[in-house]
Amino acid sequence: AVQMFGRFLDPRVVKSVTDGSTLATAEEGSSREISVLFSDIRGFTTLSETRSPEEIVRLLNRYFDTQVEAVFQEDGTLDKFIGDAIMAFWGAPMPTEDHALQAVRAALEMQRRLERFKQELGELGEIFDIGIGIHTGPAVVGFLGASRRLDYTAIGDTVNLASRIEGQTKGVARVLVSEATRDACEARAPGSFEFIDRGETKVKGRERPVRLFEPRSKT
Repeated sequence: AVQMFGRFLDPRVVKSVTDGSTLATAEEGSSREISVLFSDIRGFTTLSETRSPEEIVRLLNRYFDTQVEAVFQEDGTLDKFIGDAIMAFWGAPMPTEDHALQAVRAALEMQRRLERFKQELGELGEIFDIGIGIHTGPAVVGFLGASRRLDYTAIGDTVNLASRIEGQTKGVARVLVSEATRDACEARAPGSFEFIDRGETKVKGRERPVRLFEPRSKT
């Protein structure tokens, strides 16, 4: 169990979540409120066409290292890499009331780390960018998959919407969050971030439009 959680969590918090109760909940699966983050690379196709596969792999690994550090810095759970995308969430396996705040802080830190990474890339940095989407809501969380290949993951509409929000960032903002995430942040720590209203948008699979906000740090 310790080894398994080590794939998803900062080593500093692995020990605290592998006590009996947390482990039992993870193995059985449970529904809880979490905040889900999706991050995707922009300009990846162009990069792939202009650089060797070896160079692309080295670049991606460096990028993933710095972004995962931002997730772990805010005690997030790294769910998976999906090609050149990252999925992470907060609120499980360790329950916390501050999951929305942590997710938004992580997104802003990912943005800061990206700027430093772009500078390191030189001219490549001009075409390398990311989009980040966050949504807060209920999801089923636990070890899912085949007995020989279990993943600790989250599934449900909340996860799907977070992914859709990430897709709406193109041409709007690098980071966008749902109204639910904005409201959760404001409920826990009013005024922690500046939230710029980016209007409503229709997303696939939902009848009602979703209102999106761009979070900005106040420091």
